[in-house]
Amino acid sequence: MSRMTRVRTLLPDSSRCLRCVFLAAIALLAPALVWGDSDVIRAVEKSASFETRLRTLCDELGPRPAGTPSMVRAADWALSQFQAAGLDGAWLEPFEIPRSWSDEGAKIRITEPAGFELKAVSTAWSPSTPARQEDLELVLSDGLGEGGVSRLGAKARGRAVLVLLDEAKTFYAMGVQEGNAIRAMREAHEAGAAAVLFASIKPNRVLFRHVHSIDARMDPVPSAVLGREDALRVGRLIESGQTVKASVSISTTQGGPVRGINVVGEIHGSEIPEEVVILGAHLDSWDLGAGCLDNGVNAVGVIEAAQAIIASGRRPRRTIRFILFDGEEYGLFGSRAYVARHRDELDSVAAVIVHDMGQDRIQGYALGGRPELETGLREAMSRIDDARGMRHTRDAFIGSDHFDFQLEGVPALVAIQDTGSYVLPYHSELDTYDKVDMDLVRSRGAVAAATIFGLANADQRIGPRLDRDGVETMLLRSGMADQMKFLELWDDWKSGKRGRQASPTNP
Repeated sequence: MSRMTRVRTLLPDSSRCLRCVFLAAIALLAPALVWGDSDVIRAVEKSASFETRLRTLCDELGPRPAGTPSMVRAADWALSQFQAAGLDGAWLEPFEIPRSWSDEGAKIRITEPAGFELKAVSTAWSPSTPARQEDLELVLSDGLGEGGVSRLGAKARGRAVLVLLDEAKTFYAMGVQEGNAIRAMREAHEAGAAAVLFASIKPNRVLFRHVHSIDARMDPVPSAVLGREDALRVGRLIESGQTVKASVSISTTQGGPVRGINVVGEIHGSEIPEEVVILGAHLDSWDLGAGCLDNGVNAVGVIEAAQAIIASGRRPRRTIRFILFDGEEYGLFGSRAYVARHRDELDSVAAVIVHDMGQDRIQGYALGGRPELETGLREAMSRIDDARGMRHTRDAFIGSDHFDFQLEGVPALVAIQDTGSYVLPYHSELDTYDKVDMDLVRSRGAVAAATIFGLANADQRIGPRLDRDGVETMLLRSGMADQMKFLELWDDWKSGKRGRQASPTNP
């Protein structure tokens, strides 16, 4: 029965004037128009549990690499938090991550022209050096970008290549330097280098876990990140014409498949329960810090959003699913596994929102190369005070749990923000609870809760699910295809191993 029909049946015959019907309709429709947004926002902003949960995740549970006992404990804890919030259902979804990796220590000491230790840590997915390599000569990469190592020619063979990456002060600059590192690694392998040593892109000898792949692929050459000032010192020695030698030991452990765990909670829709909107964030982290900004603040924000919607007493029209993904840092394995397991249900997924990349205020959402989604998104966010000034972008990029949803044609959005407080702690030993600004974190959580609630109650979906041709057009038009080719993911798309399948009638 429509809402207007319900209004008419409640009114006496003598009151069925147009004005009376209109006023009664407004009264009856008010909950649907307001959706409880303000209640949801206030519940997040005033929540006493937000800080407590974040302290527990960061300080008690600590770093949470996929497949480790600490991640298992974190998943069990997150499940208990969904249950305590009063959701209609909450459960764990195990899956397999194809391989594991851990750092057993990197020890690098300059032996000529003078002896001194370098602060160092292995890059993610680095193999071990065959043994401690004594008096390994270092050579300096001939610049950054394509050809920097290749131009060394025979000088790189059997030696350690030092790559002086630029310091990164913005998230974009960090991405550029990571791209330079990937090129250098590939060229070092082709040149027969014994090892690659990267200057940290962070100042003050801050180390971080550098990653060269997005699918847990082992690097072809042992590599490590050096404290920035240490690396610059070595670089100056080489540039001065000195022969620089080092003792290099990079020790890592590679293992077989490990168990990942996605944590899922759900609030059933009141009117269109078969349609689903998803709010997600990754729960896992790298190991140097506590995984607090990446991505504890947003994982707890998902839990708080779920609790706030329940506390509002308002039922969303569509079902809302809250997902804390595992294996994101290893290569987006949790979201990929979720998509594979639920592929038959993806036509019913109206939208996915993923929150990652720290704690700063949300400036808008990246639309994943689909500008047509903006109108519906703005309508869904219309009850949020700051939403009018937000700038949604057409940006499409790979590096978070929205990616496999986008490959399946599902409208998938990622929160974008000023990343000023995120670049230094990113994947580093500085990612600890003391860096948290609870005002910023509460603001993010409130926006996440109100946005997913708005999408759940919208009259229309913000956009359709794209077919395979539509997805490929989006990938090519947005530049995402070029990113996939660089990261060696394009062949999986073209072969149909990953992403939306062609329909039987349109192969």
